[in-house]
Amino acid sequence: MDASEKIMTQEQNTDNPHDKGYKRVFSIKKNFLDFIKKYIGLDWMLPLRESDIELIDKEFITDQFDTYESDLVYRVNTKAGSVYLFFLFELQSYNDFTMPFRLLVYMTAIWLDYFKNSDKNKRKQKGFKLPAVIPIVLYNGERNWTAAHRFKEIIDQSDLFGKYVIDFEYVFVSINNLAVSKIERSNTLIDNILLADKKRTREAWTSEETLKLIRRVRAMEQNDLNEWIIWFSNVIRKLNEEERKTFIEELKEGDERVMCSSFERLLNKEKEQGRAEGKTEGRVEGKAEGKAEGKAEAVIELLEEIGKLSKELQKYIMDQTDLEVLRRWHKTAAKVENIQEFERIIGFVSSQ
Repeated sequence: MDASEKIMTQEQNTDNPHDKGYKRVFSIKKNFLDFIKKYIGLDWMLPLRESDIELIDKEFITDQFDTYESDLVYRVNTKAGSVYLFFLFELQSYNDFTMPFRLLVYMTAIWLDYFKNSDKNKRKQKGFKLPAVIPIVLYNGERNWTAAHRFKEIIDQSDLFGKYVIDFEYVFVSINNLAVSKIERSNTLIDNILLADKKRTREAWTSEETLKLIRRVRAMEQNDLNEWIIWFSNVIRKLNEEERKTFIEELKEGDERVMCSSFERLLNKEKEQGRAEGKTEGRVEGKAEGKAEGKAEAVIELLEEIGKLSKELQKYIMDQTDLEVLRRWHKTAAKVENIQEFERIIGFVSSQ
């Protein structure tokens, strides 16, 4: 296996329940088509049928990033030719300013895989071409996405070098920014998942909105209803087998008001569990913060061996509390040759 590429099976490396919930849903062709036609809506997407798309049953994981990505790759056959849609789920609360670079690495991995598996004689011919790869990012954080949308935006002095700089723009869909009125124009599984995910802050679940959502969910086909419940129990509220069985029965046949009360009880139970877990988490929070601070200091120590850090960059690193991000930065700091290269890779932009 090449150092530049690792291909993992689709379910092997997605540990986050939120990631698993979305990945399961979008692995179903019908749901994927519903999403891209309504929420991206490029002209060439609208005539697509399920027979036109193929889920590539592998993930492209590179050594440049030690955290596994929750992603899907679809090969789409259009009248004009094939295109790969690389779907990355950014299901976290913070911006990742390295996004354009990450996407470039994964796009390159897809092209490398395609090239290696192409006929050697054909790929040497003048007419051989690589397929288009279009990256799609689905973001469910509540903060505004301020990371660069175009690759050239993270290239130093890109305007100076003009057309000779590599560039692309990724398709970006923010669940938080989707208008409820747009979502409610249709009643698909994807619509009701996005509608529910917009209300992840439990305070948003008013009785009226809960009733509206329940009516929409109950009106779906049986398979979609079952998938919505599985998604709900992975993402919104973890249900045991008995709770799930009761929930399904009530959704199918129960009185609407009773269903709303049951729904609210599930959410309130989660709040109670959250408070109990919060007490435990409070005891270990200091340890977690200590680990993050220690890892941030280790990143700075590595960088100080190759150059002088600005106070702004030091603060940026020390303010980071996500251990996975800090581990990635630590590996990056060990590989780069200068501070500028590190800043470029992590997407740090000085305000000076």
